[in-house]
Amino acid sequence: MPDQPDQPDKPEAPSRRWKPSFQVVQAGTVLLVLLVLCAVSAARTTTFLTWRNLVYNLLTNAAYLGIIACGMTFVMVAGGFDLSVGSTTTVCSVVAVLVLQGMGGQPAWMAITVAVLATAAAGVLLGAANGACVSYVGVNPFVTTLSTMLIFRGIALIMTQGGQTLSVPLALKKTFSQTYWGKVDLFGSAAHQLTVPILIFLGVFVVSVFILRFTRFGHYVYAVGGNENATWLAGINTSLVKATTYAICGLTCAIAAVIYTGMSNTGQAASYQGLELLVIASVIVGGTPLGGGAGGLFFTLIGLLLLSVIENLLPQFGVQEEYRNIVRGLIILVVVAMDVLVRGTGRKGKG
Repeated sequence: MPDQPDQPDKPEAPSRRWKPSFQVVQAGTVLLVLLVLCAVSAARTTTFLTWRNLVYNLLTNAAYLGIIACGMTFVMVAGGFDLSVGSTTTVCSVVAVLVLQGMGGQPAWMAITVAVLATAAAGVLLGAANGACVSYVGVNPFVTTLSTMLIFRGIALIMTQGGQTLSVPLALKKTFSQTYWGKVDLFGSAAHQLTVPILIFLGVFVVSVFILRFTRFGHYVYAVGGNENATWLAGINTSLVKATTYAICGLTCAIAAVIYTGMSNTGQAASYQGLELLVIASVIVGGTPLGGGAGGLFFTLIGLLLLSVIENLLPQFGVQEEYRNIVRGLIILVVVAMDVLVRGTGRKGKG
């Protein structure tokens, strides 16, 4: 047989190397900064690594903020934005106190149960109102939530008759305050206890991770944030998905309101001003982009811990409150600027 002609060698398939996304790199950097801050703080202050400071001060105070940040993560992954979480939390706290006042003569368990359910319903209702305006009316999320931030604050003023401080009835104060001050022994040791807010946050976080990562709805949230038009063409009700994320955010505001109201046993229309900035900063700093479609709750947790450590350290190093606002603003500005620059570079590279 005649010799067969040599076959040309097939080109080797290019090796696929995993390249971390900007969000992963950002979260890793934030985590590294967090560890360095903790190490420096432990070296300079003897109280930083104590159980009292880490659990009772840092983590407990971060818990209610983290609960709202879980809801905000749903909204921002879907490409939305919510500036009204502070006002929503205010209305929910006022609702909780008003219901407790109205049921002051009932058994504590009944009054508190009804108050918690009413507060949750108020949070979901306010969040759904945001979602309806954004998803079905088509108003820009920034404009919508900026408007409802003022509207909800006004509702709180009306409910408190011009801004009066409402107090939980004396008969219910001790029991209701356990939503913030309650403690659970860890491994049966009274020396090491976890507070109720931390336990509630862990529960909200685990449920949120499951919904966002392991359910069809969670996949839809990422799809809507990544490409809403393509998701709609695939037959998914994108409006309902977006509206639901705002309702979830409202529910987390209600949970946080119950916890924080338990600390003060009061409801005030002027409470939680500026809360939205800390929540949004936690989500953005962790690595969830403003455009949506990426990020997640573990990223948010890293950002929350970093900001909480910074908030915990600034007073210890004698930084005044007015300078703390500058630090918060600079952190948000730098992270958003990095995100914009990286996305711009990526678009130029593709072009």
